[in-house]
Amino acid sequence: MQTNKGFTLIELLVVVLIIGILAAVALPQYQKAVEKSKATQAMSLLKSVAQAYEAHYVASGEYATSFDELALDIPWTGTTACGFPSTTDNRSNAEWSIGIQKTDSGYINLHICRISGKYQGAGFIWRMETIQEGALTHGLLCFERTSGADFLIDETLPAGAYCVKLFSGTTTPGSAGRYYTLPQ
Repeated sequence: MQTNKGFTLIELLVVVLIIGILAAVALPQYQKAVEKSKATQAMSLLKSVAQAYEAHYVASGEYATSFDELALDIPWTGTTACGFPSTTDNRSNAEWSIGIQKTDSGYINLHICRISGKYQGAGFIWRMETIQEGALTHGLLCFERTSGADFLIDETLPAGAYCVKLFSGTTTPGSAGRYYTLPQ
């Protein structure tokens, strides 16, 4: 009696189906991890700039209006700006733009935003000095811009698609978009 060794077509199809299901589940998680890694690098740069900015203020008594005034080398050489009003200087790479913003009321924000990709128009703001609810605050916010800038978040994405789903942010007041406080 002769026995055939091998797989039947049904067995092969079941294996291909299982691999397809696993890939469909794993791909979004992989993409989320990649985006979170890129954003973490951007936040790290933003925090380094904020520290250099504070050091410049302590040394000179005034805030810088250009990255060239800071004792920090910004590795990006592009000039694409997020398009925030009152930005005095910016640097960019293919995916991100970082800028110094001096508001009409004289307060300083440093911002870094996505200028390409699925989450274009989302990013982070380091508030140097902002009056919120009568108090002077400092800190990091996540944002999803919906107006008032050149790069806006895709309107088909649900609110919080970037700041809440990737970084567990909680809603906070803001203008020209959705703003989120990040967990400490």
